[in-house]
Amino acid sequence: MSDHYILSNAVLSDGVSFVLHDAAIEIKNGSILKIGKNADMQKTGIKSIDLGGRLVLPGLLNAHHHLYSALATGLAPAGPTDTFGRILENLWWRLDRSLDEESIYYSAVSGLMQCIRYGVTTVIDHHASMHSVKGSLDIIESAFRETGLKGLLCYEVSDREGEKALDAQIDENVNFWNKHREDPKIRGLFGLHANFTLSEKSMRRIAEVRPREMPVHIHCGESAGDLAFCRGQGYAGPVDRLHAFGLLSRSSLLAHCIHLSDRDYDILYELQPVVVSNPESNANNNAGMMDLTKIRRYVLGTDGMTGNMLGTFRSHFLLRNGDLQNPSGMLFAYPAEIMGSYFPGWGKLEAGAAADIAVTNYRPLTPLNMDNLFFHLIFGVQGKEMFMTIADGKILFSNNKLHSPDEEAMNAAIKETVMKLHERFKQ
Repeated sequence: MSDHYILSNAVLSDGVSFVLHDAAIEIKNGSILKIGKNADMQKTGIKSIDLGGRLVLPGLLNAHHHLYSALATGLAPAGPTDTFGRILENLWWRLDRSLDEESIYYSAVSGLMQCIRYGVTTVIDHHASMHSVKGSLDIIESAFRETGLKGLLCYEVSDREGEKALDAQIDENVNFWNKHREDPKIRGLFGLHANFTLSEKSMRRIAEVRPREMPVHIHCGESAGDLAFCRGQGYAGPVDRLHAFGLLSRSSLLAHCIHLSDRDYDILYELQPVVVSNPESNANNNAGMMDLTKIRRYVLGTDGMTGNMLGTFRSHFLLRNGDLQNPSGMLFAYPAEIMGSYFPGWGKLEAGAAADIAVTNYRPLTPLNMDNLFFHLIFGVQGKEMFMTIADGKILFSNNKLHSPDEEAMNAAIKETVMKLHERFKQ
């Protein structure tokens, strides 16, 4: 594919401020050169791709993913999963202890390939591989480079493997962040698992060594046990505990935020950190739902359940956990604001912005405007695979085919890796 082409015959929306019918987008050298009406955008000598009236959106963000879980499908838990703690012990913590360098890489590639099929061009990943810590984020970075997506990466620090392991996990976060402070496609965060897996001593250590400007990414109030643990330590709740250790700012990412105290909600209102709702994971784990009367500014993630963000948005609505008073916030406006601080112009459909684009496989037959766009996303797009996904001007997916990497060859390697990973899990 040429680095200069036109997407024509589209219905175009940035999800925030406009819907443009009979539209075209000119892309050159990885950026959007021009947006306008079809009739004004036809140029001789430039390849034109007819989108057939399909709905075109900015590339999507998954604000909380666990790529290491991508190869867990069909894996039987090692014991009961009737409580949140047992789900962790008998499935996810057992899985992350089974990961080696090979399976870290192929899990990441597999998860990112699925993201591409669903129009996701940026992923915020939260990684754990307790017996393969050092260099694990570099391995995941290589999967991002291979697939062409942008990302924020971190390692989830916890006390599960002891003090020496904790220091290695901290180093993995800080070293990766330092190496990528100005990277145009990959950045680092300081990952924490959750309050209930971090002692007071560990929290003091983290507060001491974390660079002040390095954002924290943590599961926060996902379970009632997290809230009870923090209260047992003398805090009002999980947000209050993070705040007490100086680990909260507007750039912090707090996943879930379901089981919180009134004081926690007050701090969220005051500091406005990034809250990430994960509706399908919450339903799967019977964790509950966010209180949308108290949390109105949030974005969406999948917590490792899927790479399908518009499907997740649909679930958010159908589970009655959706905020249709301001639906553009969770999908487009807030992600653009958050990610724009890392990658300038992120999420914009305008001249000069990076050409990160999701072309849905949906041709609207009924009137579509900003007042009803989100009902078209829920009941029209329905979370189906995209027609085309573009990242930095490169067409990664079209006509049901992933163009880079070679999906058939990659899947063959993934299948070999899965067999070994699942055998280690059973041991």
